[in-house]
Amino acid sequence: IQLNEACEETSNLSYRKLIHNSIGVSKQLLEHHKKGDRCLIAIPGGAEFITAFLGCILSGIIAVPTILPKRNKPNSRFWSIVQDSHPVCMLTSNDTRELVESQLEASENTTHIKNIVNVEISNTEYPLYGLPEIHPDDIAFLQYTSGSVGRPKGIMVSQKNLFHNSGIIKRSFNHTSKLVSVSWLPPFHDMGLIGCMLQPIFVGGVTIIIQPTDFIRNPSLWFQAISKYKATTVGCPNFGLDYCVEKITEPDVNTMDLSSLKVLFCGSEPVRENSLRSFAEKFSSLNFKNEVFLPCYGLAEATLMVSGISQTEEPGFFYANRIKLSVNQIVVKTSDYHNMITYSSCGRTWNHTEVFIVDPNTRALLPENMVGEVYVMNDSVCKGYWNKPEETDEVFNAFTKDNHKGPCLRTGDLGFLSNNQLFITGRLKELIIVRGVNLIPNDIENVVDKCHPALQGNGCAVFSIEHKNNEQLVVVQEIKRVYINNFNQDEIVQAIQSAVAEHFDASVYAIVVIYPMGLPKTTSGKIQRIECRKLYLEDNLRIVFSWQREEHIQEVDAVDAVTVTPGSIMNWIKNWLGAKLGIDPHQIKSEQPILSLGLDSITAVELESELNARFMTDIFVGDFFENNTIECIARVAFKNCLQEKVT
Repeated sequence: IQLNEACEETSNLSYRKLIHNSIGVSKQLLEHHKKGDRCLIAIPGGAEFITAFLGCILSGIIAVPTILPKRNKPNSRFWSIVQDSHPVCMLTSNDTRELVESQLEASENTTHIKNIVNVEISNTEYPLYGLPEIHPDDIAFLQYTSGSVGRPKGIMVSQKNLFHNSGIIKRSFNHTSKLVSVSWLPPFHDMGLIGCMLQPIFVGGVTIIIQPTDFIRNPSLWFQAISKYKATTVGCPNFGLDYCVEKITEPDVNTMDLSSLKVLFCGSEPVRENSLRSFAEKFSSLNFKNEVFLPCYGLAEATLMVSGISQTEEPGFFYANRIKLSVNQIVVKTSDYHNMITYSSCGRTWNHTEVFIVDPNTRALLPENMVGEVYVMNDSVCKGYWNKPEETDEVFNAFTKDNHKGPCLRTGDLGFLSNNQLFITGRLKELIIVRGVNLIPNDIENVVDKCHPALQGNGCAVFSIEHKNNEQLVVVQEIKRVYINNFNQDEIVQAIQSAVAEHFDASVYAIVVIYPMGLPKTTSGKIQRIECRKLYLEDNLRIVFSWQREEHIQEVDAVDAVTVTPGSIMNWIKNWLGAKLGIDPHQIKSEQPILSLGLDSITAVELESELNARFMTDIFVGDFFENNTIECIARVAFKNCLQEKVT
């Protein structure tokens, strides 16, 4: 069932009609093409999309779902997929054919596309005979990873992969033919396609489709559809939960009822405990039950789902000590809120799935509660990347060192196992090491985007760059639209510096505040840190303002015995901090907490050492915490100062 922005049905396709229209598409394709050819599906969703997709499946022609090109605007992802998959035909709809044809005519590199077929729903019934035999290892479709730009990776999903993963989802969420799903996720993304569109077909349920753009304009439309059709299962990334909490007001939904929901599966990005709690609290008056939250873990290279919480379990959380959290280290539980990082359980595995936690370098198996790279082995692990044999071998053919388990999928994700539950802590390739400290970008982002009211939630990207042979931390953060012309730059910079120093004992090298929706993200809302880093280095971000620390080489002015006063020590500290942290000393306030400037522990020790040497005092770094303003520290230093020895 396809809905418009008013929650009205624009199409309603029965299973009988779906299968006959899909057979019709497959026969049209086979008139000019053969099994194993690639076919691009340039349809935004709905009845035409699923008909086109199943038509490819029945014909043995490899489906290539893709994002649509933009009118009068280059779309690198669309064209990179076209060039990489080299399709011989394309499926469009009445709404997209003109757009696609105009784009193809403007390009010189699409001569391999021989045929464009328009998918139209009809009442014609087609016989099943004449279709090729389909085998489990045949490639069903190419799933291009959401971040694919420039050098895309088309994941080869086989018929066996698709069937096995659909079984995992069914078993984990206890789905039956009574399943009713409402989805706003795009069909060219694995969660939208497999989790929300194909799963109901797999079990014989009902699918209600909302266009993603309609959800963004009016997220209460999702609630309206859930209430109207008594939906039992819905899926949503974490950012979607936050978006609903932020945008939906009580008058929008006070007549709606969410009591029919049995499953709200959350995946595609790290699940935040605060997001679950805020969503459940805000919409409890609509009979939303907290126990329907089912966090899960998966990735396109494993078709979709790897592990998940079942309907009989409640989401579990692991409260870890962030200071003692790094690769190859035991995760330590804590009740100290200041040093706590919360991880949501991604559940257990199903259908003969094995998950191993290994040392990323040696590939040795790691024990329970130790952080390492997540390896996966099951029949959902895909065949590899299209036309990329070396990367396929590296990612899809890994073996553990100890017991030679494999071939396994190297997920590139960091995590640990605890009581047979999988917890994901971050990404291996995006791990930042600054001054010997392991930093997980997602952890920092979760702190930064909450540290000042002007900063947009789920709008932060953290990465590292090399500067003077050292890794340096960069924060890119969206500003809320209402603050674009009403913000205090120094206040925001200080808030970010202070938050990072306080929670992670790290200092920030650069802060870039950008316009709303300026952060590169995948179609499911995942932050693309690598792409953001590229835009930063190329100076292609839409910047509201930026700040960068530059250490000044010049020596801080000496202070002689005659001029030593609390004021002179205070001015020296300001000048030292200004030179070290790239801050205008005149902007540093005497009553300002010194740690709010973004000192990490190493810089704090440097200050202690130079302050004691300069003034022959005996101040200890702990005094920075006890007497935390610059004025207080200067007074303590003056009190301990041996003035007769100052030179």
